[in-house]
Amino acid sequence: MLDTEILLTIKLQQQLFVDPKRITLLKEIRACGSINQAAKNAKVSYKSAWDHLEAMNAISPKPLLERNTGGKNGGGTVLTSYAERLLQLYDLLAQTQEKAFHILQDESIPLNSLLTATAKFSLQSSARNQFFGQVSQLTENDVLCYVEIAIANFSQNLTACITTQSAKRLNLVLGKEVMLMVKAPWIQIHRQNPETINSFPAVISDFYDKGEYQEITLNIGEGECYATAIKTHPFTLQEKVWVSIDPEQIVLVTL
Repeated sequence: MLDTEILLTIKLQQQLFVDPKRITLLKEIRACGSINQAAKNAKVSYKSAWDHLEAMNAISPKPLLERNTGGKNGGGTVLTSYAERLLQLYDLLAQTQEKAFHILQDESIPLNSLLTATAKFSLQSSARNQFFGQVSQLTENDVLCYVEIAIANFSQNLTACITTQSAKRLNLVLGKEVMLMVKAPWIQIHRQNPETINSFPAVISDFYDKGEYQEITLNIGEGECYATAIKTHPFTLQEKVWVSIDPEQIVLVTL
């Protein structure tokens, strides 16, 4: 496991806004309510702390600190709600940077796609089937929109059916990158061509018997998908079958 340290710096108006030292200082102020004590905890001089705070406030869109008068200790300095959100954002960005660096070790993850990389290190879903592709056609039919998507390594395009409002909300246009999610039980396996939309030939490459069900891995072109089936008529290894997916059981995700 690599011991990495990624230091995040944010600039505003081409000037330093926050860096790890300034974030530490803000967190110490939040913890103790005193600039003087925060400077000691952050191991910087009081003057240096003031210089950092003044530099941040000079370019900050909103105030970062406010004086809290009164109280049994005579008041102190507290962070504004904007400063609190800044700390939360900084922590989120730091976590994202760390995860982004970790995907460098996995050569199966392409780094030329923001959606693919984001999904791999951020999204967690119970849907085992997650495909990535580009919108190749949009067809509106009253309140529904049929979205045809070209998927790399698949023998043919897949079509998803969503509402026209959802298509607008996702800002779907030709060429836009999307992720399709399909739960394994929604993948239907047939021994004959059902001749329906989203039906294509496949080969069973692996399966696992589990009670009354089979968990099945299928090769589709050079791609792969997962399905579950009742063992009433069990499937066998390397059996050639047909697979179908209801367009309304495809969930689309995009950035």
